[in-house]
Amino acid sequence: MPQNGGGRGWATDPDTGEKVMPQQWAEFLEWLLSDERVPSSAREWCAERDLNERTVRRWKADPRFIREWDRRAAELNVHPERTQSVVDALYKQAAQGDVKAASLYLQYIERFTPKRRVVVDDEREASGMSDAELAAELDDLIAGLRSEDA
Repeated sequence: MPQNGGGRGWATDPDTGEKVMPQQWAEFLEWLLSDERVPSSAREWCAERDLNERTVRRWKADPRFIREWDRRAAELNVHPERTQSVVDALYKQAAQGDVKAASLYLQYIERFTPKRRVVVDDEREASGMSDAELAAELDDLIAGLRSEDA
């Protein structure tokens, strides 16, 4: 007969003073966070452990469990290896001509590109300049930027 896991069993770690979830809860959390869930469903997971399915639903609703689940999932999702594998996959798709992947990849790498700020200190207003003066001013600015890159 399946048993109700209940909410009791949380212990206090004597070294850190933090609450530690019961072993079965921790096993369920590990199963939830695993890449390939074996068994494939919560129903099967419960059956293997002779637990009622409502038990794990209650665990998943427990604020302590939710906090730990959120913390661990966030930690897992921002792990550099995972992030890099996604970036690598985006790059491969972008290099093969996938426009959406290229756009996402470029948005991602833009975060690491130093930003330039161009400040033009000119007392004259552009509206008072002739077309020739504007063109000359732009040419000077472009030449200045190119010399900075060199």
